[in-house]
Formats: sequence, structure tokens, C-alpha cells
Amino acid sequence: MSIKGVLSAAVASLMLSSAALAATETGSIKTLDSAKHQIVLDTGKTFETASLDLKAFKVGDKVLVDYETKDGKMVASKIEIAK
Repeated sequence: MSIKGVLSAAVASLMLSSAALAATETGSIKTLDSAKHQIVLDTGKTFETASLDLKAFKVGDKVLVDYETKDGKMVASKIEIAK
């Protein structure tokens, strides 16, 4: 296989592995801790929210969480009220 072919395969593999880590979860907020920068959904999943403002949300809100798994933790990149 040529170098170009090897590089193309490597890039494709990296793109697929990155995409596999991004996901979406829907559920109702069970607990919300602004001090710890975490929310827990009724599904039992805990999300780190360090870069997000949680003031717009309250326990019981049904939300849609976009997240990535980093170092074994689910890190939310976006949270919005689910419709």
C-alpha cells in the first residue's frame, strides 16, 4: 500500500473513532450541582458541565444533552430543553 493510501486510512480511522465518542442523551434532570459542575439524569448518567451555564435548568426539566466521553467521563458540550 502506498503512503497516500496509509495516510488516507489513518485519517478515516481517526474520524470514525472521534465520531463514535460523540453522543446524545435525553432524560429528566434528577440532580443538578452547579458547584460540582454536574447534572444527573433520570437515566442514571452523570455529565460534567464545567463550560456550561446551568442557571436556565432545574430538577425535573426534560433535556437533550450532547456530550463526548473524555478520560472515562461524559462531558456535556450542549444542554437544551427537550421538546
